[in-house]
Amino acid sequence: MRCFRQDCFTATDIVKMIVVVSLSAVSLMLTAATPVSAQLFCPLTYCIPILLAALWFPRQAFRATALLVAGFAIIRVHLSALGFAVDPVMTGLHTMIFFWVFGATTLFSQDAHLAASRCRRIVEETRDARFLCDPETLRVVCASGKCADMFGYAPREFVGIPAEMFWADETGKAWFIEEMKREGYVGNAEMVFYANNGDARRVLLSCRALSPENLFECTVVDTGRLLGENNELIRSNGRLMELIRQTNDIFFMQDAAGCILHFSWVRASEYGFSPEDIVGKGADAFLPPNLAAQNIELIQKVIEEQKSASYDLDLEIGGVRYTFSVTIAPYNGVDGAFTGVVGSARDTSEVRRQRLACRQLSWEVEQWKGLVTRLAHELRTPLQPLVGYLRMVVEDPGYYGSTKEAEKILKTCLECADQEQAVVERVVELSLLTMDYVDLTVQDIPLRELIETTVSEGGYERSARICNEIPDNVRIPGDPDRLSMAVAGLVANAVKYNEPPENVWIRYARSNANHYIMVCDNGIGIPEDNIESIFEPLHVGDVNQDRKDGSTGLGLTIANKYVQLHGGDITVKSEVGEGSTFTIRIPREV
Repeated sequence: MRCFRQDCFTATDIVKMIVVVSLSAVSLMLTAATPVSAQLFCPLTYCIPILLAALWFPRQAFRATALLVAGFAIIRVHLSALGFAVDPVMTGLHTMIFFWVFGATTLFSQDAHLAASRCRRIVEETRDARFLCDPETLRVVCASGKCADMFGYAPREFVGIPAEMFWADETGKAWFIEEMKREGYVGNAEMVFYANNGDARRVLLSCRALSPENLFECTVVDTGRLLGENNELIRSNGRLMELIRQTNDIFFMQDAAGCILHFSWVRASEYGFSPEDIVGKGADAFLPPNLAAQNIELIQKVIEEQKSASYDLDLEIGGVRYTFSVTIAPYNGVDGAFTGVVGSARDTSEVRRQRLACRQLSWEVEQWKGLVTRLAHELRTPLQPLVGYLRMVVEDPGYYGSTKEAEKILKTCLECADQEQAVVERVVELSLLTMDYVDLTVQDIPLRELIETTVSEGGYERSARICNEIPDNVRIPGDPDRLSMAVAGLVANAVKYNEPPENVWIRYARSNANHYIMVCDNGIGIPEDNIESIFEPLHVGDVNQDRKDGSTGLGLTIANKYVQLHGGDITVKSEVGEGSTFTIRIPREV
């Protein structure tokens, strides 16, 4: 049907189809109407439409034969069902004869298109896109695999296709026919052919007449593809040149003697020279003698080993010392012979300075860590005996003869000393978290059990009612010690800034990517302009409240650091006078 829609059948083709269909119908009717006893030779009439189909329509011959054999077999089965004596042996014999006629005629018709089978073998085995066609009908007689693939056909499918199926216009077809009338002439022209999927392909057609064989030989070049490849090559080259223009790297080529064949550097003009001034000169024209000799040695090494080489080059340009990382590789010409080396040089001076700065910073961090340790030791040393002696006097004032007024003063001193000792310990802990690498021991943690242990060890239930609403089956990944400290910091904060009835709820939620632990309270709340600063070290919200409860201003800061070590964070939602909700986010993959 597609062939009819594309007007690919000529009037001759239609007449041939009518003849084949008519003879097929006559053969089937004779089989149905002739008595079985007289059907010895009657089925041989099927050979005529099979033979004609194989000669005129080789691509559809097998289908025509199959339909005729199926019709013949159905009629025989019907006659047998009506009570006629049908010989199954003769039926099978006739079926075999039909297929034999189809096969023999198909082979004969293929060879009949070529007076010499040598031409067909040459065309089919060539690597070029080539086909032979009949001069009268312009049907394809044989084609190479590359030619059939170019138009989206299998080689056998391409054979027998009429010219109208792939010739896009009558002008090109008419030119082809006129050119082929000129004996001993090779015609070349660009035209458009249709592929199997209907796409138009612009091709260069080179054709000549094979007079002894009475055939036309055509060679096809897909100029559209070549044009596309050429345009892609131009675009790729343009992208490469644009990349070279945008980069600060140096690109160069040298021959075996070290002579510069090509030099490209965007920053060359900044240093008062042009790449054109360097091309054609040796490396000694701009390198000190020792570096020029080193360059020649490396080129010779690359030539001998046929492998790339890399080295660092320290060079002074414009009174400033630079370090370049240079890579050179062998470059061979089209004939495979060695031509020279191609290379690139990248300015790594800044990278080198940054490395030195990183080493300096690392040294300074180590010094600060040592200083923090020493400061902690110096602060702890006087605090420990002070706290110890104050506690002894406060616990037994009568033994030491303290008055009521002195006892009150000493208790205040003890509270201040305890607070300062807690601050020292927390500052040391925060400093180590900030400056040192902390290695997490990640485990599968039963969250409800962790929360219960944290609340129990902190004694928070003595100050507020703690509601642990986390299900028993919740497990999250993390370091149990660090997460326990983070939760303890939030629970302590919720208890400290609470109001009657002092309630704290600990809840859990999750998403596809995270676990969420929420600590909620019904406390005093946090003003909106204060929320972003509560995680800063030594942040003081209400000075009187903090001092009364012994707060160090570091609990939330340390809790946040522990959560950040897990790749998470802590967020806050709060309403003044209503309470606050602190949410710990822990990724599902730590």
